[in-house]
Amino acid sequence: MKSLFFLFFYLVITTNVSLIGSTQITPLISNTTKKTCLFHYWTVYIYNEIKDPITVHVQSGDDDLGNHTLASNDNQNWSFCEGVTFKTLFYAHFYWNSKIAFFDVYTDHISDTYCTKREFRKPGRCFWLVKEDGFYVGDNLRPYTKLHEW
Repeated sequence: MKSLFFLFFYLVITTNVSLIGSTQITPLISNTTKKTCLFHYWTVYIYNEIKDPITVHVQSGDDDLGNHTLASNDNQNWSFCEGVTFKTLFYAHFYWNSKIAFFDVYTDHISDTYCTKREFRKPGRCFWLVKEDGFYVGDNLRPYTKLHEW
């Protein structure tokens, strides 16, 4: 019985990722997918604001969300439960013509600094804008901050 309880507890507190997919939505629409998380539930959006298609490959230590080709004004988004240690990490490779970029797209620091404010058991959102001059992050309310160059 103790083993079953421990297994259940472990499954609840570990990061649970589900790929929502590439859909064209406006950032003002809130995510309607419901998840039950012990702590915080997050959705990260990556929008292509370049005229050309780009390829994005998102991963974490546990999950590989695969390659996604985003047309101009298209987005990729995914949702997950933040781990009990608040050490959840997602990183991405970006490919545009001959340019390549690689960096973290979700960390505790990024969520605290640039994304929606963390509220207990309320969904949080991070938005990345991919532009010709670099990568911008924000919460869709404040001005976006440029964090990376191509």
